[in-house]
Order: sequence, then structure tokens, then C-alpha cells
Amino acid sequence: MLPRKPIKMRRAIYGGVSKAAGALWSAARALDRRFPQRSFHPKWAPGPLAKQREKTFPNLGFPRETDSLCPRCVTEVRAQILSGEADWRLLVEGSPGEIKATIVEEDGRILMRKDCPKHGRFEDVMSVDPAFFKRIESLYPGRDFVIPKDGLHEHGTSSIKYGRGAVLTIDLTNRCNMMCNPCFMDANQVGYVHELEWEDVKKLLDDAASVKPRRQLSVQFSGGEPTLSPHFLPAIRYAREIGYFSVQCATNGVRFAQDEGFAREAAEAGLRFAYLQFDGVGNEHNQHRKVGNLYDVKLRAIENLHRYGVDITLVTTIVNGVNNDQVGDILKFAIENIDKINTVSFQPVSFTGRDEDIDDETRQKQRYTLSHLAHDARAQAGIGEPLRDWYPLSASGPFSDLKDLLGGLEAEWGSLKCGCHPNCGIGTMLLVHQQTRRSVTVPSILNVDRLLDDVKQITDSARSPTCPITPRRAPPARAVVVPHPGSSQAPRATPVTTEATTCATAPSTVLRGLMTGASL
Repeated sequence: MLPRKPIKMRRAIYGGVSKAAGALWSAARALDRRFPQRSFHPKWAPGPLAKQREKTFPNLGFPRETDSLCPRCVTEVRAQILSGEADWRLLVEGSPGEIKATIVEEDGRILMRKDCPKHGRFEDVMSVDPAFFKRIESLYPGRDFVIPKDGLHEHGTSSIKYGRGAVLTIDLTNRCNMMCNPCFMDANQVGYVHELEWEDVKKLLDDAASVKPRRQLSVQFSGGEPTLSPHFLPAIRYAREIGYFSVQCATNGVRFAQDEGFAREAAEAGLRFAYLQFDGVGNEHNQHRKVGNLYDVKLRAIENLHRYGVDITLVTTIVNGVNNDQVGDILKFAIENIDKINTVSFQPVSFTGRDEDIDDETRQKQRYTLSHLAHDARAQAGIGEPLRDWYPLSASGPFSDLKDLLGGLEAEWGSLKCGCHPNCGIGTMLLVHQQTRRSVTVPSILNVDRLLDDVKQITDSARSPTCPITPRRAPPARAVVVPHPGSSQAPRATPVTTEATTCATAPSTVLRGLMTGASL
């Protein structure tokens, strides 16, 4: 044991150094506010990189008014278009179903209310914890670039206006090898097969790759069940060839479980992530999917995909009163299988597709919100504090901004950036000991709020071509922090800005990162 005197001296020295560093940091921030540096314009971007004070924000807080849709009008207009009674251009040139909504706090809940002149009032729950809702919105870091006019975003009032987006989803087919509920697509039940031809797939990939800002972008092939499409493997190969950083598929896992060779072929083609439907632990907790041994199927799919190096994200469609009691068991399953699982994504049920005609009573009973997840994770698995450990998915934006800065003027691609609305999704990260399976949330051992604020300040202060970390013409070895998409050097995981993080890359590492979250 060390003598007490040296320990006290060491603490005094550390305290002095910490105070001096804090004073210098405060002085540097004050200097930057007094004499702000000009931003620079990398060639991948449509304009100069925005400083934090230059960013715009959506209308947040409550009470507030927002744009919304009447769910009944939407289905009526779609039926009219499909029958030929109305032209599809109505969706672009008109505003069918658009109404205003108000977001209010009432009886300890956040509610959305809206009135349609034709169909009356609709009300739904957005959060069961107003303090949680307020905190998540307060952590939104601001919007990305305004998208230049490019002919690809002309969707009337529904047009995306800001940023590149982080994931391009392509529905290859509406066919499926299951017939379950819920189903966002109403696969196998609409009375016709809709399946993209190869030229359609190529055009979607090519068009999306041309969008500015030219940020790193993941593509997710979905459906129906995408593995049933004859273009599934060629689409993976082509996406990698033209530069997509990450190729994913949303799958029920049946084909991967049935055919190990197919899992190998997908991995060889370039599949990086499998978003695997996973609604509960044990066959008895998957009965609503109408396949008796579905849990066993999932386990086989996980083994086959892991064998060939495909990262696995468990994706749980969570329905209140059906499988909300499985949150804890699913998180524990992921921790116990941390060598195979890197992310758990809970998707609160969206009453679309097969469930769009749900009655109001059932909808209110089955509604599950982001705040439900934060509280269930703590109650069922002892994971996370709702008002400390959870962040909007877009909170990773400051790290993307720092990466953009370090990329320099000549970078071909900007960083992957999730700019979704703070009400869209939340996430947290855990560190898991691979031997003992003990886990802690990252915010429980690191002041993440302060870290995000400091990263914003560092990035804003350093945005000058004369700054040592912002080269006027970046050296080749540092031209792009994340290697060019499609390169064999593309990293397997990127801290914070992707959905999985390993805390070290050395072979001897005993900790791994697990991200869990929910998105609407």
C-alpha cells in the first residue's frame, strides 16, 4: 500500500493540472467567441461547414404545433390512386390528408392531438415521461446542410430538406416466407407481387450515391423478405462496388438458418449487417409470428451469419401487451451473446401495413413509446437511467462534424451523419466484459453531455485553414478519416456514429460495445 502523503501530493498535482487545463479551455472558448474563425468548404459538401451557432432547429418543446396527417385520409387517397380514380401526382402537387396537430402535456403524458374536418379528432401518446421527452429534445444538435435542388427530392410538402440521411432503404420485394403480425408492409396479403427489376435497383443505388452532401451512406435491403429477391446478392455486390460504406439487410433469418451456404455467399458479396427480426427469448414468446419454432430458427441464423463475419443487430417490433415484457430478456440475451450481437434495435409498433385499420381502443392499448423503452430497460434488466443514459440518435452529430473537419478540403466523402428528429429515435451504449458479461452504460462512467458540448466547441474553434488539424490540402494518408466506401480498409465499427462500437481494437481486448435503442 502506498503511503498517504504521496497519494495526497499526487491528488493535489492532478487537481492543479485539471484546474489549469480548465482555465485555458475557458480562455480558448472566450477567444473563439470574440474572434470566430471562418468555416471552410470541403469538396464533398454543398457549402461551408456550419458552426454550431449557424445551425437551424425544428420547432421543439411543448405545447407546440406541428404538421401531421389524417390516417383515414391517407388510406382513402392511396385507394383512389391505385384504382385509377386519382393521379399519383396529387401526392406531389396537392396536400392530401395534411392537417395541423398540437403537442401538449397532460396528466403526466405528452399527447398529440389533431382534428380532420372529415374524420374528426385523433389523439395518441408520444411519451409517458415529460421530463424524458424534454431532455431528449434538448440534446438535438441542429440540422445538417440544406439539400441543393437535384431532381431527386421533389415530393411536394413531404420532400426531405436537410442532410443526406444515414441509411437508404430499398424494398426489393413484397414477397415473404412468413405470414405474421404485425407487418409494416402487409407482405403477401395485398393481392399482387411488387418486385424491383435489376435496372430499378441499380438506378436507386446510383441516384442516392449522387445526392449532396456526399456523406457516407449505408444501404439496407428490405421487403417483404429481401433474401427472396433474385437480385439480393447482386445488389449487395453492386452497392459495395459503387462505394456504399455499409450494406445491410432486414431479414426474418429463415433463409440464413436453412442454408449456411447462402449466409457465406451474402458475406462474400459484402453484407456487413443483418438486421434480424427478434421478438423475444424462447419459442413461446414468438407465437404471435405464427411459426412454432421461430426462436430456434433465429439461433441457427445467428450462428450461420456469425460464422462468416456478418454483424448482427437484433430488431424487435415491440407491441404493448404482446412482448413489452421481453425487453429485459432480449437485452440479457444480447449481453450473453456479445461475441455475436453488437446492437439491439427496438422498434415500437407503427400501425401501418397489416395494422393500419386498427381500432382506436386497440391502438391506445398497444401503443409503445420511446419513454416506455427507457423505463422498461431499467425495470426489467437494470440497464440505464432514463434521465442520464439515453440520447437522441442524432446526438452523434458533433462527432460527425469533427470527422468532417479532420477530413480536410480534399475529402471525397463526408462522414456518416444521422440527423433525424429527436422524437424519431433514442439510443445508449454499454460496455460488456466478454468474460464475466458484466455491463455498464457508457454515460454512467463518462459525462457524455459535457463531452458532446466540448466536441462542438473544439470543432467550431478549429475551423480555420491555418489551424494545424485543418490542413488546406490534406495529406493523402489523412484525406479521409473513414476510408473510401467500398475500400477493403473500411472499418468494421466506428465509434458513436454507427450502431456498434468496440472499445479497443487490440487482440487482447476484453470489453465490447453494445448499442441499444429504439426508433419510430
